Amino acid sequence: MRTTISRIPVEYRHIAGFTLLVTYIVMLLGAYTSAIGAGLSCPDWPTCYGTWVPFLQPEIIANSPYSALQIFAEWAHRGLAMTAGVLIVGTTFGAWVTHRNTPIVKWSATAALALLPLQVILGGLTVTEDLQPIIVTTHLGVAILILLCLLTTFLVAYLRR
Repeated sequence: MRTTISRIPVEYRHIAGFTLLVTYIVMLLGAYTSAIGAGLSCPDWPTCYGTWVPFLQPEIIANSPYSALQIFAEWAHRGLAMTAGVLIVGTTFGAWVTHRNTPIVKWSATAALALLPLQVILGGLTVTEDLQPIIVTTHLGVAILILLCLLTTFLVAYLRR
């Protein structure tokens, strides 16, 4: 398997860097969503108005007290967060395959993955508990920890190339 992965023109540090970037964009989009007052524009979780893509049902947007931009921001934050989650899983798997002799890469990626379920739960609670400040703050705090773990993974992998 290691031989197959080594034939891929993309190196592990590129994947780790891309995961770091996407995770940072998720955080920025979360901050933007909060800043425009859209934190509850998708009133249920994990769906948005009971559907995965609310924009396919125009009556949802028309009857919502939130603007289409607000709904889109929250919906996009959730979708991009899911993408980041998949990338974190891949980054962790890749760390164990390509950096088995570099403990800091393996364990920082694994720490990011270990924090991921907590982050997902906090994301859901942020909505279902009506933006309780302690939950929103903890959600951001865990995001920062995940970002720090991914930054460590990327930097060490980059410097060890």
